[in-house]
Amino acid sequence: MLAFDASISPSVPSSAVKVRALFCRATRLNERPSAHRFGIACLVITALLNSPAVGAPGDLDSAFGAFGKVSTPFGSGNDAARRVAIQSDGKIVVAGTCSSGTSTDFCVARYSANGALDTTFSGDGKVITAVGAGDDDVRAMALQPDGRILLAGTCDNGAPTNFCLARYSAFGTLDASFNGNGKLLTAAGSVSSSLRSIALQPDGKIVAGGTCDNGTGNTFCVVRYIADGTLDTTFSGDGKLTTSIGAGVSYVDAVLLQSDGKIVVTGLCYSSAAGGYSQFCLARYNTNGSLDSSFNTDGRAQAQIGNFNASAYGGAVLQPDGKIIVAGYCDPLSGPPGWTFCLARFEADGMLDTTFSTDGQVLTTMGSDNSFIRSVALQTDGKIIAVGRCQGLTTVDFCIARYHGTGALDSSFTIDGRVISAIGSDDDESYGLTLQPDGKIVVVGNCSNGTNDDFCIARFEGGPFGARACSLDLDGDGKVLATTDMLIATRVALGVAGNAAIGGVAFPANAMRDEWGTNTTRDIRKFLTTQCGMALQ
Repeated sequence: MLAFDASISPSVPSSAVKVRALFCRATRLNERPSAHRFGIACLVITALLNSPAVGAPGDLDSAFGAFGKVSTPFGSGNDAARRVAIQSDGKIVVAGTCSSGTSTDFCVARYSANGALDTTFSGDGKVITAVGAGDDDVRAMALQPDGRILLAGTCDNGAPTNFCLARYSAFGTLDASFNGNGKLLTAAGSVSSSLRSIALQPDGKIVAGGTCDNGTGNTFCVVRYIADGTLDTTFSGDGKLTTSIGAGVSYVDAVLLQSDGKIVVTGLCYSSAAGGYSQFCLARYNTNGSLDSSFNTDGRAQAQIGNFNASAYGGAVLQPDGKIIVAGYCDPLSGPPGWTFCLARFEADGMLDTTFSTDGQVLTTMGSDNSFIRSVALQTDGKIIAVGRCQGLTTVDFCIARYHGTGALDSSFTIDGRVISAIGSDDDESYGLTLQPDGKIVVVGNCSNGTNDDFCIARFEGGPFGARACSLDLDGDGKVLATTDMLIATRVALGVAGNAAIGGVAFPANAMRDEWGTNTTRDIRKFLTTQCGMALQ
């Protein structure tokens, strides 16, 4: 009898191919009636050997690169990936900053879905672009619907530093229709300006956010361009605006666009009322650049997260219900472990959402020392993914945490909702995050090769069924009935709210997969849009 090792997988194919070939050859040569049974066994073993292994949520994806990891050198010095996005065809675009030895430049690479460099992109899959005269630092990226790639960050073109952008065709060449040569520098502040985030409006306009100094200290700064790179003078008169928040300086980290066109900007600021510590801070603007007075009365909001300094440098996301999740790192105590992952959720009106971990904030210790969130994303089922860096066993590593919409760690993601993963041979730091349609988690950053740092990408399993789990059993009774579930869904889709939509139906606590609050109609609406893909007008 042949012994079959079930641990053989496609990642180590040579022995598996030999076993399969010998076994199948034996069945073909066997002329006895029992050969039919061996033939069936051959087919089964072949199918098993050809089937990709499926890991548990939080495991590295063995179908990507080498055991879930890809590393790419660019320049002669340190390279660092900062942002990642998935094209509609599944290709992965990664952008960051590369060192030539004397200065740093914009860099972008494109990979196939399995992690191989895509040679249809600039011949070798990689592009390096000097935008300013000195150091260029990528901090943001957006993919346009037509396949063009927009990078943005801060460039040193002498004094002062500037907002800068570069746009590429789908093939990796600079797009000459953007400012004449594909590159653009803007002195957003008179002394200095540093870009951290961009967002694309449906009309093609580009909203860029960062920090500007006009001679009186750093403030929130927002610039809007039309699609060709020209400043949009319908925005604040000249395309640029600055906003002071708190008692001292303030710094932008993320720009978000609401479905109604309003612009939400998040970051950190300092407050004398909070003992001089830094806080999470937000501003919301109308489409013309004026502050939105319906947001915390004057368009600005701030909240102390943790007990001491809080830095909202971990990105932000908008929920379908208008709530705002802001991520970063906070100091909860005066002693170890020091900085921790922290998240805060704000209501659409700028107030902290007390349904999120009872006080609107969640702090999570990752590793044995300081830990920092660098990016955050929202799954279609309402779960929250945060990535960054933390101290592993002996090195600084990629770190990921997944939370339920309530703020509780998701125990279906590894054992306790947290993953620490060593990617390179020494210290690693993750910065960017995106989610594939199948729920897999793509994380990028810089990893050590033993001499310097390279671009690196890791892909993690998100779950065996992807991120979306839709059921039309809205009332949780184990059945989908036209007279209850379908009638409620139709009413919600038509915009009916309150008791008129529910029709007196009672809902148990387990009726929803992730969150079930007191506003039943709102929760059903959120469930239908995020988990079932319903488009509501």
